[in-house]
Amino acid sequence: MLISSYNLEGRVPFGAIINEMFINVLGKRPEMKSVAVYLLKVIILAIVYHLAARLGLKMAYVQINTSPVWPPTGIALAALLIFGYNVWPAISLAVLLGSLFTGADIWVAVGITLGNTLEALAGAYLLKRFVNFHNVMDRVQDVTGLGLVSVFSTTISATIGTTTLMLTGRGEWSGFGALWSTWWIGDLLGALVITPILLVWASLPRQRQRRLYVEGGILMVLLGFVTWYVFGGKPPDGVLHQALIYVIFPFVIWAALRLGQHGATVAILLVSGIAIWGTAQGLGPFSLESKNNSLVLLQTFMAVVSLTALILTAATLERRNAAEALQQQAEELATLNDSSKTFLDSFDIVSIYQTICHLAVSRLGLDVAWIEAPVDEGGEVQPVAIAGLSGEAIAIQKSMWEGYFAPQMENAALIGTIADIPPSNFHDFTYNAYAVFPLVFSNRPIGTLKLLSKRKDFFSEDKQILIQSYANLGAVAIQNTWLFNEVRMSNRQLHALSQRLMKAHENERLHLSRELHDESGQLLAALAVQLGLLERDADHPETVRSRIAELKNTSNAIQENLHRLAVNLRPASLDHLGLVTTLQQYIKEFSRQYNINVEFEAVGMQDKRLPIEIETALFRIVQESLTNVVLHAQATRVDVLLSLTDQHVSAIIEDNGVGFIPTSATVDDQLGLFGMRERIEMLDGTFTIESSPGKGTTVKAQVPYDD
Repeated sequence: MLISSYNLEGRVPFGAIINEMFINVLGKRPEMKSVAVYLLKVIILAIVYHLAARLGLKMAYVQINTSPVWPPTGIALAALLIFGYNVWPAISLAVLLGSLFTGADIWVAVGITLGNTLEALAGAYLLKRFVNFHNVMDRVQDVTGLGLVSVFSTTISATIGTTTLMLTGRGEWSGFGALWSTWWIGDLLGALVITPILLVWASLPRQRQRRLYVEGGILMVLLGFVTWYVFGGKPPDGVLHQALIYVIFPFVIWAALRLGQHGATVAILLVSGIAIWGTAQGLGPFSLESKNNSLVLLQTFMAVVSLTALILTAATLERRNAAEALQQQAEELATLNDSSKTFLDSFDIVSIYQTICHLAVSRLGLDVAWIEAPVDEGGEVQPVAIAGLSGEAIAIQKSMWEGYFAPQMENAALIGTIADIPPSNFHDFTYNAYAVFPLVFSNRPIGTLKLLSKRKDFFSEDKQILIQSYANLGAVAIQNTWLFNEVRMSNRQLHALSQRLMKAHENERLHLSRELHDESGQLLAALAVQLGLLERDADHPETVRSRIAELKNTSNAIQENLHRLAVNLRPASLDHLGLVTTLQQYIKEFSRQYNINVEFEAVGMQDKRLPIEIETALFRIVQESLTNVVLHAQATRVDVLLSLTDQHVSAIIEDNGVGFIPTSATVDDQLGLFGMRERIEMLDGTFTIESSPGKGTTVKAQVPYDD
């Protein structure tokens, strides 16, 4: 298992480079690739570790196996952090063979091998487990964690190694402390100096401005000169030359603040290399005692230099990252704010869809964006707005990505990258990342926002939070647009209905006036004339009887006319006899008057009376529907069904007329249907119309009813 280094944007992990290099050398055969890559790593690491160990042992002045300069510790720890724990055999192999080659017996070699291997494994484990270590060391936490863990882990190797030397007779117990401290200092400085260099340079630096490279070159030249001057001279007689060691710190601080981790680690390596060389030659301010003690003193100084540079660099990076994060959040908030203002400027649903996609591309940095939503109620979901590609290209991309990625949970975001697709199909994909964000309002999905990017790492956690917030804002804008359009349509309908009601009111008055004048008024005038004739012919009994018969007929005609007017306004039987009887009477008279065959059936309504508001609403629905049949349907047959169940009462009116498309009805028709719908919805019921040209019309009204 590989533990890849923490990767910043624009940096390539060293482990990935090595893996790719080995794969290219060995080919793509799965059966040998993994084993061969592992063996090559172990062999190369063992060779590098062994060469570094031989270099360190050249400065073993107190004991052949103990040196105050021990870079292999840093190499081993860095290797485990970059490549993973499974390369530990390389450390053991290098230590074991190196010890045997230097003349150590088998038990000394085994003891030193055990100590050095456990040291590296313990250090890597503690850093990953308790420090959450970033290999690029971009936090103060990483630097302090490396320092504390190194202090502990290096005691393992020093203790086991020194004890092994004592037990095998390679050293005197009286010198245990001095030998142990030399071993520990060498391992500790290897971890504090070599490990940061390898970890930081395992990720290639980001592209910088040319002037920074010039500045870095000048800085390294000056630092090299100053370090050589301090550590390349003969030991001074006074303290002045010793004080010059502090001149190094301004240059190291300069490198840390201006050049980042890469510059700081190069500066540490430069100072350490020149200082060790000079001190080993008996030069410099620390060459006052034996070479071993001088190197121990130097390594202590280098620990301070290394930690100072690394902590300053990490603090600078943390501050810079915090500032960049704050700036990014400010820009994201500005993007959301500008998007909100843009959404408020439009109340056209098509324009809102297009604006959401356009801003996703122009402000959020996406390459392609489209929205999928139902075109109509219950319709198929399809793209309603697109930005960045044509409709044909969107269909191709949609089929390609959805073939590999499908939402696992409803109303959950989905992220997919080219890395999740079989390599054999890479050539088919133009874009490297795909995302789906639901558009949800009040836990109700109203569409999906789908996105494409050419950057594989575009949809980071922070970017996902931003896009989800943007999608939520878009969902609110879509819902507000729908509500605005509904309110606007309702206002139009209410305004038109008000006008129609006024017109209907005036027409009803005119109708009543004409009915009373043309029929009832004329009959009353005729009644008055007949009464006058009756008075004149009072002395003629036969004539009187004839006049009385005429008066009876006239009175009956007046009564029938007034009854018809009353029924049209509101039948009294609805209050006294109930809905079923009233509908039977009305339908019978309707069939007689308009010569249309109307079949009426009541199911479950035997001797049942409903609340008066329900009976009135259903009667008006049937009445208005039959009126529409006369005016528009050209039907020859109408079926009316009234049914009562345990929870609902419904009325269904079905004709065999010419039919129509409900969405293309005229304004007056819409108002009539709107009035019918309003009556039913006021009772918490449902009102539906099914019709198509040439296939008649079915009107269904259903009202909840609990007996």
